[in-house]
Amino acid sequence: MRKTIDPMNRLETLPFVHPVTTHIYLTCGPRKGRFPNCHGYLLLGDRTVLIDSGIGTDRIRQIDQTMRIDALIISHSHPDHILAWYGLRDRQLWLPAETPETVEDLVLLGRRFVEGEADARYWTDVVRDRLGIQPLRQPNHRFDDGNRLDFGAIQLSAIHAPGHLDDHYCFLETTSKTLFTTDVDFTGFGPWYGNPESDIRRFRESVMMLRGLAYDRVCTSHKRPMDRNAADRAFARYLEAFERQKMAVRALCATGMDLEAMIQASPFYHNRMADIKMQRIFESQMIRKNLELLLDEGQIVEKQGRYFIRDG
Repeated sequence: MRKTIDPMNRLETLPFVHPVTTHIYLTCGPRKGRFPNCHGYLLLGDRTVLIDSGIGTDRIRQIDQTMRIDALIISHSHPDHILAWYGLRDRQLWLPAETPETVEDLVLLGRRFVEGEADARYWTDVVRDRLGIQPLRQPNHRFDDGNRLDFGAIQLSAIHAPGHLDDHYCFLETTSKTLFTTDVDFTGFGPWYGNPESDIRRFRESVMMLRGLAYDRVCTSHKRPMDRNAADRAFARYLEAFERQKMAVRALCATGMDLEAMIQASPFYHNRMADIKMQRIFESQMIRKNLELLLDEGQIVEKQGRYFIRDG
């Protein structure tokens, strides 16, 4: 008699797939999940569900040949999370309630994510031509804050966590107490808020809210899963990074710099990003948001376009 092979056993033969806990697998993105990739998570309930498509077309195909993927959940509409969604275009697609229809048009998505027509067009050209991203379609389902996504053995509670992006979501798998923090990612870079709609205060509030939840482990989009103790330390460092980033911008005000000089100083990317034009787009946003905070807090003053630390 021919012996059948358990698909889960075959799944674990894929070198980029690793068990996290019962019914949950980490699917590692190339380059350790760094942009333009991210890690995904495969959930085995009454349907096989993949959270985010940043692992790329080839790895999605390998999983799908081993165990058919029935549904794709997009945590938010950043390029590294929608990267290879088109490979699952005929499966169920789940999007956040807050995701606007601009995701169906890369030109409009560029205008959402980048200020200025020329820079927005450049963003569109990069994600379309260099990254090969296809515009999303209308979803089969949308989820809102507090919704339960019922996949049998997998029960996901959707958690709206804005600040990084307006439509940024995290998820708590309530049976295993596994918290998917997506782009609250604990990387050394720290919090990223380089789009016009990004908001530092809302981002920090979201991180504090997530830290206070009851969970046993945390899974992020750009780091390996960690247990509660390690995650709590990671949350603390991540929250401290907001202040570190703000103080890096404040330090540039000691000599009365204007915005252009600050962008050239590159306090976030340290002029290491391969695409200097894209670096400038994102760095400008992040510097300006911190300048607004410092002005609101009375730590700096602005005089004729230059920023100075307030005396006293």
